[in-house]
Amino acid sequence: MFDKRSAALVAAAALLAAAAMPGAQAQTVVPQMMAPMPPPPPGGLTIYHYSDAPVADPGDDPANWSARQNVVESDRYERLIRTDPAFRAARIRKECGSINEPGLYQQCVASFR
Repeated sequence: MFDKRSAALVAAAALLAAAAMPGAQAQTVVPQMMAPMPPPPPGGLTIYHYSDAPVADPGDDPANWSARQNVVESDRYERLIRTDPAFRAARIRKECGSINEPGLYQQCVASFR
């Protein structure tokens, strides 16, 4: 059993051991699917906040949904896929980039032609 004196010696030894350790360095972990963040302030701590909560778009609300607007947006998307190589490449990266099987990847890419 420990008496008060032994407990005090153990506590003192723990404090000395902690004081002898080098200072901890903060590590920043950047999730892969996050948007780029501005650079941290010099000497400052970078904090990232992300959530699994769904993000609603105003068009997701049935009260705001319009068949006509849906057709307009679909036509715009199709026109961009056909005419803008940068837009097409970005959509291919986003939609097909995580596919590891070569045959399925090629099918996904072919769906953009």
